[in-house]
Amino acid sequence: MEDVHQETEPLRATGSASDALCTTRALNTMLHETQKEVIALGQQVRAKDTLIAELRARLARYETRAEEPVLFAPSAGLVDNLCREIGKLKQTLKETEAQADASRAEVQRLQQRVSEQEQEMVALALRPGHEKDLEIQQLQLTLQERDRMQATKDVLCTSLTEEVEQLKLQLGATVRVCQGLLRRFDREKQRSDLVQSLSCLPEGGKLVESQASPQASSMENKLKEENQLLRQRVAYVESLNAKWQKYDSSREEYVKALCLKLKEVSPQAALGLAPANGGLLQQEIARLNRLLEEKMADCSRLSRELEEVRREDHERIQMLEQQVLTYVDDFNSERADRERAQSRIQSLQEKVDHLQQQLHGQDPRDLSSSCRAHSTCRAPSRTHMDATEPLARSSSSSSSSGGSHPGSSRSAGPSAQGLGRTEHRGPKELQCPHCRKTYKGDRTQECDRS
Repeated sequence: MEDVHQETEPLRATGSASDALCTTRALNTMLHETQKEVIALGQQVRAKDTLIAELRARLARYETRAEEPVLFAPSAGLVDNLCREIGKLKQTLKETEAQADASRAEVQRLQQRVSEQEQEMVALALRPGHEKDLEIQQLQLTLQERDRMQATKDVLCTSLTEEVEQLKLQLGATVRVCQGLLRRFDREKQRSDLVQSLSCLPEGGKLVESQASPQASSMENKLKEENQLLRQRVAYVESLNAKWQKYDSSREEYVKALCLKLKEVSPQAALGLAPANGGLLQQEIARLNRLLEEKMADCSRLSRELEEVRREDHERIQMLEQQVLTYVDDFNSERADRERAQSRIQSLQEKVDHLQQQLHGQDPRDLSSSCRAHSTCRAPSRTHMDATEPLARSSSSSSSSGGSHPGSSRSAGPSAQGLGRTEHRGPKELQCPHCRKTYKGDRTQECDRS
């Protein structure tokens, strides 16, 4: 029955008389076949009932004794299977009868519809020709108007959807440009912060800072100007984006209003009232087409301007990046030179302090250094002492002889004094011949080891 219903659904929609007749014949054939199947199943059930009655009669004839009759019956499983089979057959019979009833009702309905269609065809055949022509012409005009309105609606919807897609793409590109500008602005801000941090140097490099301050100030001014221009362009792009969004929303509202108007106009067109508003619709379509062309021209102009601005920004940003890299390299080289100079100055200052301590201090290091400085004078002093000994001897001999040479006595005086001094020193003491300073034995050993 479900197949029958599925087959009859398109026929109900079409409503043609020939199709209805074919369907009726098919249903009648199916009904006869179903009735035959029901009759065959009923005959099978009656044959089985007859067979069961015969078997019971045969059992009754074989029971001749007075004893309790012996019943020869089939097994319980066989009986259950037979009962289930009979139940299934009865259920199938009921379903078949229900399907047959539904088929009869469907056949009656289709026959009634066929009769109605035949009556309509007869009425149409009896109508005069001019009325038929007028009705056909009116129906054709209505159909043409409906087709024209549908085509206009499709064109409007297609153009508006394409425009919406283009606007969405342009908005996406504008958003990407804004994001790129923001990233570049952040990079420029970081670079300006870097320049400001580099301008705050320690007091040791004031000379280099004074030399690099004009370049840093000019670079900072340029970066500020570029940042200001970028901010203005970002604000312009954001305002343009807001305008496009507003325009998009207004266009969507306008399209919705047009769709509502079309829905209101379509019943009027079906009744023959649409030709009165055809001129207005054509004017509205022409106005919308002109507006669409103007907006497309504005979009192309704005896209060209955006490309030019983007190209100029890209070139300017590349130039600024090169300048910043150059300034950073110069600053790094100057800072390295300044650090080397500072380290050199610090090392020289440490050497000067060390030398000043050596000059003014009297620590064991100074003594050891003076011992090392005077160790070279040890051998000449000994030779001088050896040379003064014969003079002292001669002076003593001359003094013992009578002291007739005063000059010799005067010349021998210092040697005698030196000899007296050496005689007062211990065996382990050492005297400097220049400053006449004596050193103890442990210092003498240190000087000898050095």
